[in-house]
Amino acid sequence: MKWFQRGRSGRRADVVPLAGVSKSGNGPAQVPQVLTAGGPVLQRIVGDGDQVARITTGAGPVILDITHRGAGHFVVDALDGGLHSQSQLVYTDGPFACRSLINADDRPVRALRVQGDGPWLIEATAPSSAMLLEGSARRAASDVLRYAGGPGIASLRYEGDPRSEDGGYFLVDVFEPSGDGFLDELANHVGPWRGEVPLSGPCLVHARSDGPWSISVRALTP
Repeated sequence: MKWFQRGRSGRRADVVPLAGVSKSGNGPAQVPQVLTAGGPVLQRIVGDGDQVARITTGAGPVILDITHRGAGHFVVDALDGGLHSQSQLVYTDGPFACRSLINADDRPVRALRVQGDGPWLIEATAPSSAMLLEGSARRAASDVLRYAGGPGIASLRYEGDPRSEDGGYFLVDVFEPSGDGFLDELANHVGPWRGEVPLSGPCLVHARSDGPWSISVRALTP
């Protein structure tokens, strides 16, 4: 799997490859549930197998609800206007579900390349569809949460991916509540990890994760 390590001072971003990431032949028996706050579906893409689909929601930020019901491999790449890969949103095997935020920075996504051996579904919704982070939350894979509180201390824990030789990857970024603009990077680790990070205020928390992770927030002042 590859993720973008964005330059924080206007530098050009580099693609960071993850060594040792391998697909597992033992996927879960059923698709895990991904919770959302609801809201209209702006675009629905249904497929079975390999497909390149154009994003028709425009240049604004959207959350992608990604579900795979096949037994074998499943890969989703985000493509720019030239159909070059910007980042890899999913690389897994078996039934799978996650949420991912796109078009929240200066790297617009214009299409998705999906490679799968079974039926899959991708639905685009507004950033407001992110579940509200109230105190704490635990997620099975990549997800987007909405934090509406004031300054606080976030405790993050990444449990790791036992299917990967290096324990999997965990990247957590925060964006403006509307999704329009990057704010900060909270975590960028390979393998199981836990730690505390500052959370300045209302934001979208976008975690890209190969395995289960959790977050809890306590207010800076009672």
